[in-house]
Amino acid sequence: MSVAQRLRVVLVLWKPRVESDPGDVTTAGWPHVLQVQLSDDATRWEPPGVVVRPGERVTAAAARVAAALGLALPNLHRVLAVDERPALPGVPAEIALLMDGGWCTDADLVEAPACLCVHDRDCRHRRRWATAEEACATDAALAVGLSAAVGIAPAFVVDRVGWGG
Repeated sequence: MSVAQRLRVVLVLWKPRVESDPGDVTTAGWPHVLQVQLSDDATRWEPPGVVVRPGERVTAAAARVAAALGLALPNLHRVLAVDERPALPGVPAEIALLMDGGWCTDADLVEAPACLCVHDRDCRHRRRWATAEEACATDAALAVGLSAAVGIAPAFVVDRVGWGG
């Protein structure tokens, strides 16, 4: 990874349509996906994530995201997908690891007094449950990660033609 890139950990958290059978996507339909909206960008919804600090383990970064949401991570720490994201104006290129945050319900989510989100500073954000179809429509890596999380397909690297090497 070059200096112009950073590593991000993103949690894939979902709320099953049928809580007693969270893996049932054949009859119950796709689960909902947790998204957050940062207080300084009211137009963008995305899965909760954080930039990995220098020397920090990926699992520790994932635990920071979970703690900000008032959750504990599942015992199995799985990387569901790897996504290379190109640089945007004011934002360096990223390698994003989508990790399994497991499934939860509204009652499982606790409002943290201040989170350490992607900006690594005290920040308030809103959250919502989006349909998987809506959340994954513009995020291929999330679609791959969610599929792997609910056991439909194995995790793999998302490839964007023309981006990266």
